[in-house]
Amino acid sequence: MISKEKIQTAKHANLPFILCKMGVNLVAEGKNFYLYEHDSLKFFKKDGIWLYKWWSRGETGDGIQYLMNQCGKNFCEAVRLLSGYVNQNNSNQIESMSNWIHKSNELIKMSRLKLFEPNGEKRLSYLLHDRGLHHNTIQKYQLGWLPEWKQMPSKLVIPCYRSNGDLVRIKFRIDAPTSNHGRYRIMKGSNTRIPFTSNISPNKPVIIVESELDAILIAQESGENIGVMALGGVGTNLISKIITYLNELIPVKLICLDNDYAGRAKTVSLINVLKNAYKWSVPEKYGKDPGEAHKNMEIKTWILDGLKERRFI
Repeated sequence: MISKEKIQTAKHANLPFILCKMGVNLVAEGKNFYLYEHDSLKFFKKDGIWLYKWWSRGETGDGIQYLMNQCGKNFCEAVRLLSGYVNQNNSNQIESMSNWIHKSNELIKMSRLKLFEPNGEKRLSYLLHDRGLHHNTIQKYQLGWLPEWKQMPSKLVIPCYRSNGDLVRIKFRIDAPTSNHGRYRIMKGSNTRIPFTSNISPNKPVIIVESELDAILIAQESGENIGVMALGGVGTNLISKIITYLNELIPVKLICLDNDYAGRAKTVSLINVLKNAYKWSVPEKYGKDPGEAHKNMEIKTWILDGLKERRFI
């Protein structure tokens, strides 16, 4: 039973901020907002409560009703979600987040087109042959490429999502990095604390890797019965909420970080905080990571062997 007080708290929550945190693409319009994909869906504040009105559908309501009607939440889930964010009321942060999501989606859209144009052929070939990805996988994960422009180098565009579809950051793989800069860069405004995930849900095993492209390859080869998580680098530390989720809801974790000193050290630190976590690196004779090893071994077989060794299957 949810109390009337909690329902009122949910009604007074900052709906645009919460939707932006969920990955909904809102655009600021003065003090109000509208949905980027359907500009007839407006969000506005009245008597201290955020409301929405979808003019073309004749639909209106508060935040609870929006989450139920448009996000698939039931009443209890909607109230709990909204009431959990009640103290987040920074309008500038909402506008900044909505602008970042809008800008990011535009960049992703353009880069996807560029990848399949003649100038992107070399990068497309890299994804297909060097990284072992299929055309439909490239499309599914919205990988793209941007040519050199002004002072910006040409680069692969790697959108990083959570399993629920929320965009958390955009990573760039520079085609020809200079000696002063690394191969990978992060788009300004991205969230670097949340790992890239795919197919993760309770009671499924999870493979933990370093790179997003490795994670995409594993997701492609292993299917939806196995979840995958990419740290994005050995310097990323899992926040306590993610550690708790992995420990309480994920039965086994196979850690496949790079076959180098940093990867091995990070593997030890993960095993120390994660229950039922085991090292399962690719054989060094095949390469330092799944992206290198896929040409010499079956990725799916290697994963299944790891699960069999841990008596999960």
